[in-house]
Amino acid sequence: MVIENITSSGILGTLSNLPGVGTLVNVLSGIGLVIIIYFIFLIIRTITQIRHNQNIKKLAENVEEINKKMNILIGKDKKKK
Repeated sequence: MVIENITSSGILGTLSNLPGVGTLVNVLSGIGLVIIIYFIFLIIRTITQIRHNQNIKKLAENVEEINKKMNILIGKDKKKK
């Protein structure tokens, strides 16, 4: 019994001879390309959102610091008699 080497190109070559399968292979490879591009987009979007959230945290800290300084200037920290 002889076992032949099975490769993806051999399988695709055999499948492409069947009617309609070649189109299916092309459609699936196109869908795969779209999915890969979408995952790359998601990774880039996640990185930018992390940076954006870090900037918002810094901004919130700065606002709190300004609020404390303003309260000191207008005298809200002093208790009323």
